[in-house]
Amino acid sequence: MKKQKILALSIIVIMVALVVGGTSAYFAYSDKAHNVITTSGVAIELIEDTDEVGIDGRPVPFTNIEGAMPGDKISKIPKIKNIDESDVYVRMKVVASVRRADGETDEIPLDTFRLDLSRSWSFGDNNYYYYMRPLAAGETTTQLFTTVTIPEDLADRYQGATYMITVQGEAVQTANNGTNVFEAQGWPEG
Repeated sequence: MKKQKILALSIIVIMVALVVGGTSAYFAYSDKAHNVITTSGVAIELIEDTDEVGIDGRPVPFTNIEGAMPGDKISKIPKIKNIDESDVYVRMKVVASVRRADGETDEIPLDTFRLDLSRSWSFGDNNYYYYMRPLAAGETTTQLFTTVTIPEDLADRYQGATYMITVQGEAVQTANNGTNVFEAQGWPEG
């Protein structure tokens, strides 16, 4: 009888051990890791200078010109500066228009004016000029052109008119975006 009690007690101890051991298998531990991934941005600055130098030694920014005459050569030097931390591809669009003396505005062909275009840029789709190499962070392109010459043979209807040469700059990332400016995707709709 004593052996049966010891055997019963042993079985009870084993069962308690199994229950406690089985219960401990349900204890769990979890932890979270918060990984923050920040994407880079694209930011550029359009710069329009003249060939004049100010007293501080810097180029004088382009401002509107009053009283220009047919045949005048006007200094206007558009460039793009990459003001972000990532390399970008850049392009510029140049649009010519004229506001006649009667107040109406006409878009006119850009080749109405003579622009001395730089070889660092290439003409592409939708009247855009593409900078031929990636622009590194903090870097500035060469100029797209340096002068605009007002045509000498303007039509009479454009006498007393205001001519506008509008320059628009755009950029997209170079990372994972083609091997050159013409393969790049993601350009703003234009």
